[in-house]
Amino acid sequence: MDFPDNFIERLIRVQEKEDGLNQEKSVTSTFLDYTEENVWDETLLDDIYSTSKAILDYLINCNSLEDKPYCNKKLVSLDIETTTWIPKAYEGFVNILGLSILDLRDRAPVDAELLVYQSFNMLRRKETAFHLIRLAQKYIDDADMIIVFNKNFDIKILETIINNFKLDYKFPEEIVDMMLPFKSLAKLENHLSRKVNFQRIHSEKGKYEEYYKSFKGKGKNGIGKKIDPIGVYNLMDTLTPLYAYLLMDDFSK
Repeated sequence: MDFPDNFIERLIRVQEKEDGLNQEKSVTSTFLDYTEENVWDETLLDDIYSTSKAILDYLINCNSLEDKPYCNKKLVSLDIETTTWIPKAYEGFVNILGLSILDLRDRAPVDAELLVYQSFNMLRRKETAFHLIRLAQKYIDDADMIIVFNKNFDIKILETIINNFKLDYKFPEEIVDMMLPFKSLAKLENHLSRKVNFQRIHSEKGKYEEYYKSFKGKGKNGIGKKIDPIGVYNLMDTLTPLYAYLLMDDFSK
């Protein structure tokens, strides 16, 4: 499978080791402004590292993991970023797809690893958005469960793209919508703050339009596009619903 033009794909593989948190990064880019050397802004990654560590620590220290509904399953938490004009978003104008992948099948909690994955449709074209799904299929094809905040937005839009481009993919039957217990992501994260001292510093909620403007770049040709902080914002929007879901049986709202 050829990698599409003007796309970026990046991954952080996170695992707890005896000497601390281990992070392995990988990057593929066909967008000339970004290479392996500059695709990660380390000054913005603390939130991702700390939340990933909290998730892995919870699994390692959980005494009742075998009783959880997600035991021995592959979980994928998903979030998309679209154009700010919502009617166009529902047509399939998707720019970023983020995933947090936690595979708990046949693996001891101490050996668990968290994959934080993201792809960018850098020219923001509807006709190329299907590549986001195609690239992600290596992670989502065998997922047992999808976790999302607002199924009627993210999943509905992605299914529109799947149908329009006749992609060979179907979401698993088990889709957990974290919008049911929490009316907004801000409330979900406030819940995490109260229960487990969660903090989000580098990608504040409520600043999406500012981040999106930076991602679009300047002028008609989008000069100077910046994939962060909107990229970190997107990845955090996959990590916090995953974390809240894992904790659901332990902490009531």
